[in-house]
Amino acid sequence: MSIIANKMKNCPECGRVFVDAGAGLCNACLRKEEEYEIIVCSYLRDNPGSTIRQIYEATGIKERTLMRMIRMGRFLDAGEIKYPCERCGTLINEGKYCEKCGAALQNEIKKVTESLNKKMQNTAGKNGSETYSTIRKV
Repeated sequence: MSIIANKMKNCPECGRVFVDAGAGLCNACLRKEEEYEIIVCSYLRDNPGSTIRQIYEATGIKERTLMRMIRMGRFLDAGEIKYPCERCGTLINEGKYCEKCGAALQNEIKKVTESLNKKMQNTAGKNGSETYSTIRKV
């Protein structure tokens, strides 16, 4: 299989097959997204602190497209954009999770890690206490 075949994808926006050079979109959709970026930045200059819903209603750009552009860091210089936390829906302006959900996820990870470490220690203790020897008769 060639290197090009590994990069063949369907554009998530329009569905066309294209060779992905790293942008994740076909050239036509990438150009369209660059135009959207100009529109959104202009809107945000006049309406700082807008939500995704407000930007969508004012510009007609799909919320899914706006979210992808935010995740790619396309509007970092345009001011704060509020969008929903991926876990609870609270409006945030950076990252994937609000502070409350981020802390809850960290606690969950900590508990799972501690549980796994405890299980590994118990298993290591059991295996270490039993020894076997073999005698080879010649």
